Amino acid sequence: MTALLQPAAALALDPADLHLVKSILRKHIPKHRVWAFGSRALSAANETVKLHADLDLLLDGQALDMSQRAELREAFSESDLPMRVDLVDINDLPVGWKVRACSPGFLSGCLRIANAKIRSA
Repeated sequence: MTALLQPAAALALDPADLHLVKSILRKHIPKHRVWAFGSRALSAANETVKLHADLDLLLDGQALDMSQRAELREAFSESDLPMRVDLVDINDLPVGWKVRACSPGFLSGCLRIANAKIRSA
């Protein structure tokens, strides 16, 4: 089984940082489902993440207009988070990528932020 298909078990993020991420998301896009993917969405307890690895978030909901997108990016960049947050709006993906991003195989390698369990980075 490839790493992409292994379910993400935990998020490599400090609890205070996760709280801040959730707070920003609730304030700016409360109705969106948000998935962490990439190196911080861990599939095994023994995986390690570089201290300043970015946090990749897939936003699933109504398309964000330019103003909403700018406000969300600004909120993350002005926050006290010690890492960069990369945002991917599922509505901006080409059709083929949307199908892949919504597939069980891809999402099983992601971790829904609302359900995130912490494992310190």
